[in-house]
Amino acid sequence: MTSHVAVTAAKELRETLRDRRTLAVMVLLPLVVYPMMALLTTQVVATRELKREARPVEVAVSGQGPVADDLRRRIGEQPKVFRLNEQGQAADVHRGRLDALVVVHASEPHRRSVDVVYDAARDESRRAAERLDELLARALPAECLPIDVSKKNLASKDDIGGHLLSKVLPIAVVLMVLLGAFYPAIDVTAGERERGTLETVLSAPIGRFDLLLGKVLAVTAVASLTGLVNLGSISVTLIHAARLAASQVLLPVPWSRAAAAAIAVVPAAFLFAALFVAIGSIARGFKEAQNLLMPVYFLCVAPALIGAVGDYPLSGAAAWVPVMNVTLLVRDMVLGHATVSAALASVASTLLYGGLALALAARIYDSERLLHPEAAPRGADDDAGQGPVLDAPPTAGHALLMFAAGFVLLYFVFVPWQHRSLVVGLLASQWLGMVGLTVLLARATGRPLVAMVALRPPPARSLVGAALVGATAWGAVALLTDWLVPVPKEVVEQLRRAFVSDQHGRGLFVNLLLVALTPAVCEEMFFRGVVLRGLATRLPPLGAAVLTGVLFGLYHLDVWRLLPSTTLGVLLSLLALRSGSLVPAMVAHFLNNAVLVILATAKLDERFSNLGSGLTVAIFSTSIVLTTLGLWLVRRSAPQGGL
Repeated sequence: MTSHVAVTAAKELRETLRDRRTLAVMVLLPLVVYPMMALLTTQVVATRELKREARPVEVAVSGQGPVADDLRRRIGEQPKVFRLNEQGQAADVHRGRLDALVVVHASEPHRRSVDVVYDAARDESRRAAERLDELLARALPAECLPIDVSKKNLASKDDIGGHLLSKVLPIAVVLMVLLGAFYPAIDVTAGERERGTLETVLSAPIGRFDLLLGKVLAVTAVASLTGLVNLGSISVTLIHAARLAASQVLLPVPWSRAAAAAIAVVPAAFLFAALFVAIGSIARGFKEAQNLLMPVYFLCVAPALIGAVGDYPLSGAAAWVPVMNVTLLVRDMVLGHATVSAALASVASTLLYGGLALALAARIYDSERLLHPEAAPRGADDDAGQGPVLDAPPTAGHALLMFAAGFVLLYFVFVPWQHRSLVVGLLASQWLGMVGLTVLLARATGRPLVAMVALRPPPARSLVGAALVGATAWGAVALLTDWLVPVPKEVVEQLRRAFVSDQHGRGLFVNLLLVALTPAVCEEMFFRGVVLRGLATRLPPLGAAVLTGVLFGLYHLDVWRLLPSTTLGVLLSLLALRSGSLVPAMVAHFLNNAVLVILATAKLDERFSNLGSGLTVAIFSTSIVLTTLGLWLVRRSAPQGGL
């Protein structure tokens, strides 16, 4: 009997290890996702804390006499720590106009009394109270007359309970809604295909879009129910845990605020349901659907996590950032700070993104790929060992495997190398990492390298269009980033010192070779030559371009460069797809980086923040027009079939 158990276990283990997709999910995905999420989260938290520490708190001193005057003088002497207001009341602290108020009571012959009024439900107010404690300890030494310093918290128990929930509830709700949509989406797509009932359902007298919409709504209902149940459960659990930790504090569950936070659950469930159903529809089986959806799952978690740990207000562009706006909306709801306009923008944008995902799913349902997902376009091999294909792009499995391997090498090998020697480490990450992996893939699969990455002569008109995109797109991307996610000045200065500063003794020509030419060759071979071409065998062109752009942005390991790198990655992917060649993307990449290096060297980029609104809009509009013209030229010159 023991031998039978051992034989069975060995057989199942061999079958599991033989499945490369399972191995990728088990090994490579954690090696990529966890470092990436940890790095992005650390950058956001570190930047937030630096901003908080650098920001002076708003305080005021109420009262008359030598003690009050001395406190005002001491507070005024620390402009980097405090911003002293001439007048203030407790109501100003409660409304957020002041972070804290020092109330100095009339002195008695042998006693002095000071109250620090603050709001424990606001982090800024708690920080102000801590800073005032330190100042009062220094300003009133023990040898002076006795003094009583007391703190008065204006926050109600509901406010404190909401503050506690706001630290955990937003990310927990997103995770639960994601999990609630994950397996039902697989079951109604790949699960139905495995059960052999897909053809029967499609033969019924019902439109494919109606069928799709019904599936998405069913998954939305399950995910919404999961999110709502967990919303209530987590609220009770957190408040009860707080009571156990501090038995003298009885915090009520702010049910009205928790219920208001439910407004974000259904739109988020619809977005995740439509996205997961779209991706699950191209999977050949349950296991493959899991493998395809798991990276998407973590890609959705990343912006939610950034929104949960960041200190972003739910206003302007933040209300339109997918998934992150959900966490910000839940946070503001439980805090009682949400405005109607911000809530409507967050809900509307989430529903809009869900509609786009539904449109993508509808295209898949109207195509033959729904019935035959194993069919790959333009002769891509199916990874089943049918022998080498001499002139075929990589597969989607190759693309994801190469990205995972490249990211692991970058994070664990090349980034530490760059910390020791920036230039050598950067060159190694480009030529040994990206180009090296591309060459290894070509040799391992028997594909000619030039054919595999589509390094072929493009039409002349596409080169003109690519040059136009590379020379002008930076303006729109830079201004868009400055409007939506402004990069801290410290980060900009750090990048300038690292890459274009004269203190390293590198001239403009060397900087262009290092920052413009090398990435234009190496990154394009890796991302547009391998990742994009591989993803394009299983995804629509636009979907492959967007996903490649997102991976390109994440690969830069910088949350502040995520938006511009992703936007540039999408544009470069469109150039490669439309032209049928890697060369236009290389040209555009080189010119984009070269322009930025030249502007930074001449310190002209610093003047963008000082431009008037009219000139800024003119530059942005001109950049958009010229970039669009360049894309149009590339499209007009595109050969039949593209990449």
